[in-house]
Amino acid sequence: MTPITHDLVLEVLEGCASSALAEARELGPVRTVAATELLLRTSDLDAVRSLRCTVAASTALTVPARRPRELLETSVQQRLAAMLEELRRQRPRQVFHGLRLEAAGAGSPDMRRLAGALAELAALPVDDADGDLVARVRRGASPGTWQVLLRTTPRPLATRAWRTVDYPGAVNATIAATVLDLLDVRAEDAVLDMTCGSGTFLVEQLHRAAPARAVGVDLEPAAIEAARRHQREARRRGRIDWVTGDVLTTPLEGGFTRILSNPPWGTLHGEHESNERLLADLLARAAELAAPGARLGVLTHEISRMHRVLEQDAAGWRRLGEHRFFQKGHHPRLFLLER
Repeated sequence: MTPITHDLVLEVLEGCASSALAEARELGPVRTVAATELLLRTSDLDAVRSLRCTVAASTALTVPARRPRELLETSVQQRLAAMLEELRRQRPRQVFHGLRLEAAGAGSPDMRRLAGALAELAALPVDDADGDLVARVRRGASPGTWQVLLRTTPRPLATRAWRTVDYPGAVNATIAATVLDLLDVRAEDAVLDMTCGSGTFLVEQLHRAAPARAVGVDLEPAAIEAARRHQREARRRGRIDWVTGDVLTTPLEGGFTRILSNPPWGTLHGEHESNERLLADLLARAAELAAPGARLGVLTHEISRMHRVLEQDAAGWRRLGEHRFFQKGHHPRLFLLER
């Protein structure tokens, strides 16, 4: 039996596209459509769940149509039914509970009829608030076309099941995966997260390759407890030493080849002025703990202050580059440094 080929739209955050592209390439031909969208052709729909730099994946159907009501035609509904059946066939244990339509003018009569028709095909109720089978309707890239996208999973790929503690300031998981990719963390590395919070970076790394040594440090006992819980929930092989304390003064054995920090930032934790001093102190402490040739990634919203610190006293770190991310009004930047 010839495998069915799926055209998938991959949603990504700005700044994550290059890493998401490289990751998706292992599943089939993929290309960049926009800064936040990739197009993947693959016959392995189930393997798409392994994509870690992608926010969400949707099967896509593009049809010639002048207006949305034409999506209710029998031939289009049959093709949508086939897409839903393929989702069920490849993931028989996956359960959806309601259909949610996302579209411009979602409350219009035509869109309500379309939502009802899709829900009937999926044998689900329409649930505008919490529906987990998300159907998006939009104009196609070519003039005179419309597109229906059906998210392939009840939750976005960016939602990590192991993140069971809602810890303030936790880094977005797809950004964390991209940072690890840019930092080029490998199984032979010794990795230190200087401000680990609830452990997103290090637990995320276990899904890629467990490093030879991994240490996470945070001042807050609640953060370390959340990190330990997240590691347990992830059920991945690999040891992480979680340390409660001030990374600037807590005794640690050095020799780290990869060092990470997502330090506090002014609108959520700490104060802007004191955070500038903290950035300088973190660079100095990282230099003390780094192996020759080590790399350091600092993800921060304090862009101008980080620039000043690097200009005034980089503590022996050489700048390799800066990488911008964009997420819900926040524009954190990764400073990639090397000894």
